[in-house]
Amino acid sequence: MEVYNLFYDNVPKYLKYAILALLLFVSLCANGIFLGSVTDMYSSSGYYAEVYTMAYNAVYIGMGIAMVFFVKLATRFTSKDIILSGFTFMLPLHFIIANTDTPIIVILSSFLLGIAKVMGLGGVYLEWLKIWSKQYDSSRLYPFLYFIALGGQYFITWVMSYTAYLFDWRQGYIVIYILIVLSVISIIYSFEKHPLKNKIPLYQLDLPGIAFLAIAMMSFNFVIVYGKVENWFASGRITLSFLSFLLFLLLFLRREIIAKRPLLPLKLLTTNNFGRGLIYFLLLGLFIPMTLQSSFSGGILQLESIRVSEINLYLLPGIIAGCLFCYIWYLKKWDGYLLMVIGFAAITFYHFLMYRIFGNDFTLADFWPPSLVKGFSLALLYISIGLFTTAKFGIPDVIKVAGVMVIVRSFIGSGMFSGLYSYFLYSSRIRHLDYLAALIDQDNFLAKTVNQSDYIKNIQNQATLTAAKEITGVIIELGLILILLLVTAYFYKKLKNTILSS
Repeated sequence: MEVYNLFYDNVPKYLKYAILALLLFVSLCANGIFLGSVTDMYSSSGYYAEVYTMAYNAVYIGMGIAMVFFVKLATRFTSKDIILSGFTFMLPLHFIIANTDTPIIVILSSFLLGIAKVMGLGGVYLEWLKIWSKQYDSSRLYPFLYFIALGGQYFITWVMSYTAYLFDWRQGYIVIYILIVLSVISIIYSFEKHPLKNKIPLYQLDLPGIAFLAIAMMSFNFVIVYGKVENWFASGRITLSFLSFLLFLLLFLRREIIAKRPLLPLKLLTTNNFGRGLIYFLLLGLFIPMTLQSSFSGGILQLESIRVSEINLYLLPGIIAGCLFCYIWYLKKWDGYLLMVIGFAAITFYHFLMYRIFGNDFTLADFWPPSLVKGFSLALLYISIGLFTTAKFGIPDVIKVAGVMVIVRSFIGSGMFSGLYSYFLYSSRIRHLDYLAALIDQDNFLAKTVNQSDYIKNIQNQATLTAAKEITGVIIELGLILILLLVTAYFYKKLKNTILSS
């Protein structure tokens, strides 16, 4: 993998930074499916929301798989060609997603968009890494990277939701088109094309391995998204999709064992902290379920999408504080493991705050304290676990393992737990609704004076609120157990090292 300066020598430094910031923002935040306008999307198309949830997951599946084979592309094509192709493909793919009502096309376009995003992101990431650290120290870059990734996602979601509120949800994509076009023009006129000294033919790319991994992940995507709708394994389609996931995952693993040039050498999966890091990312999905907050803000408080997006902006100060905290922490070369423990403690404290103030009289101002804590904890966890997982890998290998990390963090962990929470929230709400309905006394004077539709709606809200608090309580208990285990493991390791050194 040959690394050159991206820009022409006559491009001013301030312009370089502005262009790189634009490219990083667009490649990280232009997701095709924006959560702020999903309600309008599926209402307009006439399909269930699961179609767009599956498409949203497909973006991250495409990104993860593209990261795994990105190094192969970088040894065949120049950085300018790859980046320019990525941003160029992003434009028609966003147009297709915004203007088609066919589910399979939306999902496939989202998957291809994930690949295009990585093509545009890879070279830009390496350029930013070189700017922040001459030694390519990722701990200097990650706080800035996740400020753009997390903060940018919430900001662009608000922009799309606000545009949909004022005009139409498709109008919001005009903003994305403009950003992509500006990015393409910037690349054409400011990036220099450096011919590669040693080109490696693309026939060495493990296409069967890519196909096996893609089919396996998309099959699992269908399982976790449509599980509740199809009644899980009572459905033949869910069972068949799960078996397909297992079959193609085994075929992928077998392929990587016997292939002369494997797509993802399995020895990387047993290196350093990689396996433990993936487990931490899976556990992170346990603490950030969007299902609970959406059911509370939308189902109980009856907030519109624009208001929910505004609430998510409350996370930004916490994210900024968390990124600055992480930058100082790693600059001082303190233990990153302790930073991860602090992050899990903070996200558990967020759920504790939400548990105490859940109620029908909740106002927008009440979201500020827990949102600040959540933003702070998200920044700490994404940065610390990411650096913990990719520690001591070289640049080519770290891009490959980052691909697996993205799939586990942004798809398997969050998708699996969101699906489970959605199911448990539904079943728990039915259970509490049944209990509350049994307590209704129609002979009660107050019951007769209240509008029956409002009375039933109030009972449903109470059932949803009780179910959400019940699940949040379980999350708090699991968080405390996890923190205790992490602290115990930390002191055990310290004690063991002390004994061995003495």
